[in-house]
Amino acid sequence: MLRIFIVITFLSIGFSSFGQEKWSLQKCVDYALENNLQVKQSELDVENAEINLFGSKMSNLPGVNGSLGLNTSTGRSIDPFTNTIIDRGINSQNAGLNASLPLFDGGQRYNSIKRDQFGQLAAKKDLESVENDITLNVVTFYTNILFNKELLETAKLRLETTESQENRVAKQVEMGALAQADLLQIRQQKANDELEVVRAENNLDISYLLLKQALQIPADQAFDIEIPVLPEPTVSELMESSSNVYKYALQNQPVIKAAEYRKEGAVKGIGVARSGYYPSLSLNAGIGTNYSNAAPEQFPVLGSENITITRPIGVVENTGELVITQQEVPSEFTENTYWNQLDFNQRRFVGLSLNIPIFNRFQVKNNVQQAIIRHKRTEYQLTSAKNQLQQTIEQAYLDVKAAAKSYEALKNSFEASELSFNNAEQRIEFGAIDAVQFTQIKNDFERVKSDLIRAKYDYIFKLKVLDFYQGKPLNF
Repeated sequence: MLRIFIVITFLSIGFSSFGQEKWSLQKCVDYALENNLQVKQSELDVENAEINLFGSKMSNLPGVNGSLGLNTSTGRSIDPFTNTIIDRGINSQNAGLNASLPLFDGGQRYNSIKRDQFGQLAAKKDLESVENDITLNVVTFYTNILFNKELLETAKLRLETTESQENRVAKQVEMGALAQADLLQIRQQKANDELEVVRAENNLDISYLLLKQALQIPADQAFDIEIPVLPEPTVSELMESSSNVYKYALQNQPVIKAAEYRKEGAVKGIGVARSGYYPSLSLNAGIGTNYSNAAPEQFPVLGSENITITRPIGVVENTGELVITQQEVPSEFTENTYWNQLDFNQRRFVGLSLNIPIFNRFQVKNNVQQAIIRHKRTEYQLTSAKNQLQQTIEQAYLDVKAAAKSYEALKNSFEASELSFNNAEQRIEFGAIDAVQFTQIKNDFERVKSDLIRAKYDYIFKLKVLDFYQGKPLNF
């Protein structure tokens, strides 16, 4: 029994450790890209574009169709074997194989292939754009967890400092060095610090929940992230100018590439529409045969030579002389079996078909005008995408500059506030200041410290956003 208990305990510890496996940023990104529904829908769009392209390419191949027919007729009808009118029931069958190869269609097939090629490229860039958006979201939520973790640690340290200060003030009150009001002030500060710890814990839980939702994993699943070692951000060297970042993004951002491909595809769409003005030429060929139960019992063998036969056709009325005629008939006959008749009735054809558009109720003209409108719309969409990208990069650039300045200013403020707080700790121990003054100095220090943490992560994240538009990897 003890052995079973030990095994169960060991397995429980093992499963618990597995469940608590910490996720790196790259693992979070990879998992989100693999399971996100928007990504899956974009992948379906890519598959659909590839199917359209394949269909356009296959339009260059000949079309081949077969046909089979089974007919029964009664009364006067046409014998499919002799094409004569007979008065009897006929059972007949027919079979055929036809092929058609387009030779010229005004460039419709060529432009369709090019249009669908651009459509496929645009769909792939749309997929990349969705993946980039998902990656940015994951980086945002991941960074929020790091930020809230550090705020929580800071709140806990603040509470520990206050508790330690409470013990020192309590001893001083017992010795009569400080008034009871000083102890009450410290205890009030302790209650506020405990509340800040609770708030920090709640904010951390919410940031974990948001990341889980982005990864589409259950909220109650054990989950934790790796804490990367983040170097102190440096702002001494200014990054690339916003114009240089925009030039790079203009050449590499998938949202711009997708808009450009759609514009090029719309140009080819105009060519597809205009092809309706031109004649179309097709090469046609086919083979067919038929069977009829009304056919004669025998029919000539295909390829047999003709012979001349003499046949009486009447008698001269006065002399009784026999009147004869000569007729050429096949020298060989075969039995009318099913397969022999199909072979005998074979027919083949090859021909050219020219279709010349004369009046199509202005349908081609309307199609061309609509294609031109679609092209203009894609031009506007491309311009809009470029403007939006430029505005986003310019805003991101200004955000980074502002965050860098805030971080530098808060670093200086933190150093001064820390010196003031250390001095206040020493002074309150000797009774040089009261608890109210100490609490005010401590609160100012903790506020600056929290602001510095917030500015640090704000600068790191905004710098990552700018790195994203420069094609740099989004990792820590």
